[in-house]
Amino acid sequence: MDLGARVLLPTAESRGEIEGLVATLSRELDEIAAALADTIHEHLLELEDDLRSWTLQAARSNLGAIVTMMREGDDPGAAQPPPEAISYAKEYVARGLELSLMQRAYRTGQGAFAGIVLERLRTATDDADLLAEAMSFINAWIFAWVEAIERRLTDVYLSEHAQLARGADAVRAAEVRALLGGGAVDAAAVSLRLGYELERFHVGFVIWSENAGERPGGAGELVAEMERAAETVAESLRAGVPLTVAEGGHLTCWTGSRREPDLSRLRLPRAGTHGLSVAAGTPAAGVEGFVSSHREALLARRVARLRGDGVGAVAAYPDLALEALFADTPEAARRFAASELGPLAAADDATVRLASTVATFLEEGSSFVRAGRRLGIHANTVAYRVRRAESLLGRPVTERQLELRVALRFIPLRDRSSRA
Repeated sequence: MDLGARVLLPTAESRGEIEGLVATLSRELDEIAAALADTIHEHLLELEDDLRSWTLQAARSNLGAIVTMMREGDDPGAAQPPPEAISYAKEYVARGLELSLMQRAYRTGQGAFAGIVLERLRTATDDADLLAEAMSFINAWIFAWVEAIERRLTDVYLSEHAQLARGADAVRAAEVRALLGGGAVDAAAVSLRLGYELERFHVGFVIWSENAGERPGGAGELVAEMERAAETVAESLRAGVPLTVAEGGHLTCWTGSRREPDLSRLRLPRAGTHGLSVAAGTPAAGVEGFVSSHREALLARRVARLRGDGVGAVAAYPDLALEALFADTPEAARRFAASELGPLAAADDATVRLASTVATFLEEGSSFVRAGRRLGIHANTVAYRVRRAESLLGRPVTERQLELRVALRFIPLRDRSSRA
């Protein structure tokens, strides 16, 4: 970088002071490293005492690299972190410490080191101009070095964090698969391993995107957006932090509460990049509830997709229980609908319109007026369509009304199910 090239060599006037400083730093390496470690831990109270030995090793190795590079006249922008500094970054990940905290540690060390350098230069010369030139060079050089080291250690931190997260995700997914597979489990032990309490009410839910492949960003961005949506769903149900497992193109989730959550509160966040939808099962308690609510969520998702609900769908199993029967046993449900509806099960637009009118008519208590108001048509039009439907059925719509209403609810799922 330009700054590195500009400060690679000191001015001719200050060269002697810089060479003397490098020699001093080399002799006092251990003492200065200890002072830097002490300063870092004094200023960053988030760092535990048992991390100090790691901080000291990283400081010692970094100082050694600085002295060597300055002695050889190397470009500070080309600095590579020594092994001890890499181990230090990985230890932050292992302890769950934020990347920003490690960056603060380096900046704190940089400030303390500048103070030590100034003190040593003042001891070496009383020429104010030489002191200013030497200090200017050192500050610029160290700034470029720290910038290069931070950039590379950030890559180390993020890579290690991603690897750790993948390992944790794999363990969590294995635990969840074992739970869903049935069999006896130690709920307390599994709860501890998952970080999710099983002995309470659960809502299993699934978040997915129908158009993920058409949107910018990779799989990681999609999962991150679904994770954020899962938090919003849990908050809408006034339940706890969700347990999530990524499963291909969707996110399997659970959220728990001491009280039975109110599924009518189910909400998604505002539309994001990937256009998400959610389907949830009935709230239920304990390990059995964990399993049953999840299975219902999968059925509700299938119904929502069969109906073509589209982006932003919010599907709750209790509202779709009948349709879920179709999704679970499509052939039997298709035969039932065909038997009950006869010619009224035809897929042409005119017949579908008749069937939809009959469904609304029955839902409105067999009232032509209320059905017409809901459909936005005249009551006489409703009456005409109902008579046409009865001619296709071969009986009044008021006969076998329960069976008829169930069969009519299956119609929107029929054609998509045959292609699913």
